[in-house]
Amino acid sequence: MELKNRLGLFAISLLATLIMLRTFLLFSPSSNLYIFGYNIHHLFIGSFLIVVLLVFLIFGILNNFTIILAGISSSLVLDEIVYLLATDGSDASYLSSASLFGAIILTTIILILAIVLYIKKHKPKE
Repeated sequence: MELKNRLGLFAISLLATLIMLRTFLLFSPSSNLYIFGYNIHHLFIGSFLIVVLLVFLIFGILNNFTIILAGISSSLVLDEIVYLLATDGSDASYLSSASLFGAIILTTIILILAIVLYIKKHKPKE
């Protein structure tokens, strides 16, 4: 698969996950996943999925599935970093501007990094 297509697939899955997650939680802000009494933030789900992704990459498995998994898992993690660091971690705080803009800024930084690396990779050698 061409690098440009991989970048596009990653960017779409990253942004789509963030938009769907934020939209769902906007309409259902008190939705929490509890397992054995523990509140499992999507940060933890995203982190676990990134570890799964790394196992695939160790074995050289790079395909549409792993690229989409990278976008989804990255989005789950990026969405919660500022929320958990800069707020009290409540459901109401998740809907705060700090949480929203933090997620947007971190996602934008990752997309800019990916684009810069793409441009650098395709820069003609002098």
